[in-house]
Amino acid sequence: MFFWLCLVHYGQGQEVIDLDISVAGIKIGEMKATKHKIEDKEILEINSQVKFWFFTWVEVMFDSEAIYQDGFLLNTISNTTSNKGDFSSNVGWNGEYYHVNVTSYKFENQESLPDLIAYSTSKLYFEEPKNNQVFMAETFGLLSVIAEKKDYYEILVNGNKNRFYYQNGQFIKAVMQSPIKNYVVSRRSK
Repeated sequence: MFFWLCLVHYGQGQEVIDLDISVAGIKIGEMKATKHKIEDKEILEINSQVKFWFFTWVEVMFDSEAIYQDGFLLNTISNTTSNKGDFSSNVGWNGEYYHVNVTSYKFENQESLPDLIAYSTSKLYFEEPKNNQVFMAETFGLLSVIAEKKDYYEILVNGNKNRFYYQNGQFIKAVMQSPIKNYVVSRRSK
């Protein structure tokens, strides 16, 4: 009975966004972004799976969970499983600073971050950011400033320019630069 009550409570107020991932207009995978509340915390989950050819088949499964309280990031954990290796990131607020422990594809970071953060990657799928807001890339543990351009927001992450597009405050698509392959994440039409 307790499990059923938790399951019912968990499903209330849940927002789910289905997205497609494509390269050069060809769909290579899917993503699901989920937001729900438990007590005074907001939990954002991202799950994706892609498969594409880049001189060999590349398969990547990614999942992350970001927990916010009072509008600020408390903790985020990301895991990537691929045929190029397995990677993880964990960034958590300890009351004084964010402890960062990131191991990504050809990148590691253990630098702490001193100030509370209101935006990370997961939140951008649910909420249009503000110009000059400080942003943290969850899989890198790196800070960047969100720059508003004519019809999109640009975020520089580890040397890559990512563009996020919104319409009436709702996420439409993101054009992501990547060292492996540039790709587009777009909201699926209903």
